[in-house]
Amino acid sequence: MAEFVENRIKSLGGELAFPCNISINEIAAHYSPPIYDETVLHNGDYVKVDMGAHINGYIADTAFTVKIDKEKDDMIKASEEALENAISMIKAGVNTSDIGAKIEETIKSYGFRPIENLNGHRLAQNTLHADITIPNIATDEGYILKDGEVFAIEPFSTNGAGRVIDEDKVFIFKYLMNKPIRLGLARKVLADIRRNYPDLPFAERWLSKKFPGRKLDFALKTLMRNGIIYNYNVLRDEKRGYITQKEHTVIIRKDGCEVTT
Repeated sequence: MAEFVENRIKSLGGELAFPCNISINEIAAHYSPPIYDETVLHNGDYVKVDMGAHINGYIADTAFTVKIDKEKDDMIKASEEALENAISMIKAGVNTSDIGAKIEETIKSYGFRPIENLNGHRLAQNTLHADITIPNIATDEGYILKDGEVFAIEPFSTNGAGRVIDEDKVFIFKYLMNKPIRLGLARKVLADIRRNYPDLPFAERWLSKKFPGRKLDFALKTLMRNGIIYNYNVLRDEKRGYITQKEHTVIIRKDGCEVTT
C-alpha cells in the first residue's frame, strides 16, 4: 500500500515529501511499513493513510481514514467534520487557538476526544514541520494567521486517552547534521542520506533497497546515537484507544483559505 501511494505520487510528477504513513487502530502516526513488514488488514480496522508530495520543495500534506469492510462511522465523521469546520473559519487574522477550540468542540460533540499533543503545522519550502502549529484543542495562547502562509490542518479523534506516547518502533528519520563516523556502513548510509534526503524525512524502507540486510538497523542506530539523524518514533494512544484522522493543506488568504489537497 505504501509503495503504491509513493509510486503514484512520483508517476504524477511529484516528489515524496515524507514516507507514506499507514497507521492502524491505536497507532496515530509515523508507521511507514518496513521492508519486512507482514501486517495484514482485518475487518473493522481503522486505517489512516497520511501522504505528502512536493514540487521544488513546496509541500502538500493530506490524510484520510477508512474502516475496513465497514461503513463510515461517527469517529471518522468526527475528524472529517472537525476539519471542515476548521477550514470554514480559516483566514488571515484568525487566532490558531480559536481553530483548536472549534476542532475540540466538534470532536467532543460526537462523544470522542481530540488528540491534545498532536497538531497541525506550518509548511515551508523543504520544511515539513515549520515553526508554527495549529492545535486540536483550545489553548490559552495562539498565533494570528497571515496571508500567504501554508498550513496542514489535521484533526485526530479517539475513543482512548486523547494523548499519544512513543512506541519503541522507528521507521522514519530525518537528517540533522554531518559528523565524522567510524563505522564503514554507517558512513555509506550517511552519504546516501545527505545526497538524497538532505531536508525532508525518509524511510528505512527506502534505504533497505540500497543497503539490504539487518546491518542497516545498526547503521541507523549509530547515526541516531551520534545525533546525525532524528528518529520519528511510532505514536500510539496512551490507552490504546482507536484513532481517526483527516488532513488537508491550505493556503491562508485575506478572505478565507485555498485547499490544495
